[in-house]
Amino acid sequence: MKNLIVKATLLAGLVAGISGVAWAQGAADAVAQRQAGFKAIGAATGEVKKVMDAGGDLTSVAAKAAEISAFAKRIPALFPAGSGAESGAKTRALPAIWENKSDFDANAGMLGTAADKLEMALKANDKTATAAAFTAMTGQCGACHRPYRAPQ
Repeated sequence: MKNLIVKATLLAGLVAGISGVAWAQGAADAVAQRQAGFKAIGAATGEVKKVMDAGGDLTSVAAKAAEISAFAKRIPALFPAGSGAESGAKTRALPAIWENKSDFDANAGMLGTAADKLEMALKANDKTATAAAFTAMTGQCGACHRPYRAPQ
């Protein structure tokens, strides 16, 4: 009986250890995916701005707004519980994300909606509408960064 209890305890410890490693890897993967995605939407935003500033064909960068919108829809899933600094991954995500997850997720949705509006304005090659939509979208980025991202 004593031998069975020892084996069960060892097995439970092994399973817990493996689960902890898998959880840590999952958190690290989430952090890596979201950081790559945010870099990509930063680059896409920069490309749109460059064409806007040059007075170029706005339709040529409409797909960039679609990329931003697609990533915005993924943001909530890329911030699972435990994927903050406590995971050991290098991240600027603040605990406020998980303390107010519904607001954070709503902000991601608003970013997606703003990017959709930007895409429509770009497709229409409408400079005035594009400027307004771009300002709204980048404002939404800041609305989320201020409460939920640590400064560098």
